Amino acid sequence: MHKPDTRTVSNRIAQQCARAMQADGHDPADFFRQTGITPAQLTEPGGRINAERHRRMTAYAQQLPQHRAILDLDVTHWFAHYSGIAHVCFNRPTLRSALHELLHLRGLIGEFDFMLMSENGTRIEIEYLSEFCSLGGAMQALANFRMLSLVARAYDDGAPTAFRAGFQGKAPWFAPAISECFGAAATFGQARNTLTFDAPALDRPFAQFNAMLAPHALRHAQGQLQQLQGAQLFSARVEQAIIDLLGRQGAGDADSASLLPALCDGLAMNRWTLQRQLQQEQTSFRALELRAKSRESRRLLRETSLSVVEIGERLGFSSQSAFTRFFKTQFELPPARYRHDMQSANTAV
Repeated sequence: MHKPDTRTVSNRIAQQCARAMQADGHDPADFFRQTGITPAQLTEPGGRINAERHRRMTAYAQQLPQHRAILDLDVTHWFAHYSGIAHVCFNRPTLRSALHELLHLRGLIGEFDFMLMSENGTRIEIEYLSEFCSLGGAMQALANFRMLSLVARAYDDGAPTAFRAGFQGKAPWFAPAISECFGAAATFGQARNTLTFDAPALDRPFAQFNAMLAPHALRHAQGQLQQLQGAQLFSARVEQAIIDLLGRQGAGDADSASLLPALCDGLAMNRWTLQRQLQQEQTSFRALELRAKSRESRRLLRETSLSVVEIGERLGFSSQSAFTRFFKTQFELPPARYRHDMQSANTAV
């Protein structure tokens, strides 16, 4: 049995689309008929729109002409309805941390498009991927790149960062304004939607960082995201249960053979039922175990004085070298380096 897609997007996206369609002369009733979204869903405070309705809305919005107004909105407008993201991303110890949290917390806005970050020396590339935009989502990419550029420029110390934007599809009539907005020539007809920029000070301490407020803002935003995801997915509950078990299991009891029966006991279900429900969400116990250990390893390195050996043992690894290999595979640096970088970022101000 195929499990319905339980992901959602903020109804603020639908509100913006409905207003744009009406301004373009479309009958408001036609918006509701074509998308399946109801007036109550559109106006509910903090409401969410499900996958099927968002897909239909995205297809319907292809009728909209391209507008340049998206370039004129300032930080206040962009983050007016996503204050949790703003409180985190504009108060991180470094630009790297700000970008990382922005990409991580984007689920609070919507779960149907993604931005992937890669590094090559001091050069950063952000790629935008849209699940429901058959034409590549160039205008959706523009909106996301604009939001990211506002965050990145908040960490500038000197001349504004110049961003080189590349988009799929034809150039809109306001292409020169896009280039002006990002500070470098934008290109069109590209194979991917990308935003690249040089960030030699990616790890430079942010002078305005408020170390007292930052942890509270981050916990609040992460809690919002976990609540959103946990309310929708059984797998999210399982992942959190594994993390809880990792905190309670003794050294040597956190391997798969010990975690799985303990997990089933805690959830009051047998292994077959557990695996079947996870398969309906296209995942597995093993995948969630690895993800939970990835999250918990970073937390323990950031927030405790446990040695790398002790953390590896707590997470069920047979040796320090096995844990180090796992961590490097997940995060492309050894655990000791990760801890050092986090400590340096948090104490530099």
